[in-house]
Amino acid sequence: MVTVLVNEGRATDAIYLDLSKAFDTVWHDILVPKLERHDFDGWTTRWIKNWLDGRNQRAVVISSMSKWRPVRSGVPHGLALEPALFNISIGDMTVGLSAPSASLPMTPSGAVNTLEGRAAIQRDLDGLEKWACVNLIKFNKAKCKKHLSYEERLR
Repeated sequence: MVTVLVNEGRATDAIYLDLSKAFDTVWHDILVPKLERHDFDGWTTRWIKNWLDGRNQRAVVISSMSKWRPVRSGVPHGLALEPALFNISIGDMTVGLSAPSASLPMTPSGAVNTLEGRAAIQRDLDGLEKWACVNLIKFNKAKCKKHLSYEERLR
């Protein structure tokens, strides 16, 4: 979409977003209902829930140890199921966003040579921020960048 707009000579913005500690912040209590909405059968949903539940962790610094605490978020790393569960957890991220952004879930973009275009990108960013709050996920603002449009780079 961005290249089409640029080829048409229209001022275009693209905003690149990064989720902070994305795989570690998938909350089990939020993920399990999403599995059900994706038509996972009851047995598979319970199996995944039981696989995620019951894990504990503690911190060890030199010879001091914290108490064991239940792990309520994250998916064990290095498993084939990890990216699938993460994709399910973020699968509803683009619901309600404008068409240009919906095809690029982590890159709201569009023509900015009109007030409507700028407003659409801002609505998408607001929608993504709301989604992140509901899902207890944060954007890594240090890695989020606004790339200048072609016209801005020429100035």
